[in-house]
Amino acid sequence: MDTRREFIKKAGSAAWMLTTTGLPVLASAPAAPPADPWYRRVTRWGQVNITEKDPQQYDIAWWRDYWRRTNTRGIIANAGGIVAYYPTQIPLHKKAEYLGDRDLFGDLCKAAHEDGLAVFARMDSNRAHEEFYQAHPDWFAVDAAGKPYRAADLYIACINSPYYTEHLPEVLKEIATRYHPEGFTDNSWSGLGRDSICYCGYCRNSFHAATGFDLPAKADWGEEVYKSWITWNYHRRTALWEFNNKITTSAGGPDCIWSGMNSGSLSGQSRSFRDCKAITQRAQIIMLDDQARTDTGGFQHNGEIGKLYHGLLGWG
Repeated sequence: MDTRREFIKKAGSAAWMLTTTGLPVLASAPAAPPADPWYRRVTRWGQVNITEKDPQQYDIAWWRDYWRRTNTRGIIANAGGIVAYYPTQIPLHKKAEYLGDRDLFGDLCKAAHEDGLAVFARMDSNRAHEEFYQAHPDWFAVDAAGKPYRAADLYIACINSPYYTEHLPEVLKEIATRYHPEGFTDNSWSGLGRDSICYCGYCRNSFHAATGFDLPAKADWGEEVYKSWITWNYHRRTALWEFNNKITTSAGGPDCIWSGMNSGSLSGQSRSFRDCKAITQRAQIIMLDDQARTDTGGFQHNGEIGKLYHGLLGWG
């Protein structure tokens, strides 16, 4: 049977109580705990890859049905960078060739939000077309002879140039304030890899200021200057991670995080100067691009790399 103390506890938790006037009032219900942020709640993502020819034929109604049938809770949709899938107002931010008057990213974002889905605005942000290069040739990476690095017909931007510190922040702020995506991811955020040394003026000045050295003439692990160049590049990528998050959280709110797409390969991460430990110490969620399939590293590799990143991020 209940003791007197247990009876008093139960009576105190009843829904009704008396006020000082003697009139009964409904006791206030305890405040609901705040919901976890989206990056702790969304566990099934769908990546919607858009190409430049898609805006004229994109069937959002079909995708909404697909999200519902697959219980997708968040989508990754192309927004801007190399090309914009929305009517951008930023100079030299090239609109997709067949975008016309359509706002495809905006339409996708609106539909996903109406269906209760989170939206990761996907960026491709390390290259640009000829018009951009001609307007700002000093913003792009060059080899020792001054020849720009290219990927097919696109020019590769230097990670130490105003392309990353002025142009891209404006793109991020435009998307964040106009469409309110939950966050940002980026397909190719870290610039040139380890196999290419950029000799642009920004790299020369920045490297010398940080180390006192001139840029290395070639890759040589026996030279102190080359090892300093490696370390300097790692630090730049980590600093860029922090910088981009300051931009997006300032423009879109504290949970509008920037989480650049990373490689599912540890050696690939190293070739791109991405410090897994440093990044995971700064990240709320990690997105991995792991498209390679080999005899020695098939589908099971996704589970293996997932366990590794969970260990680095922490199981909480």
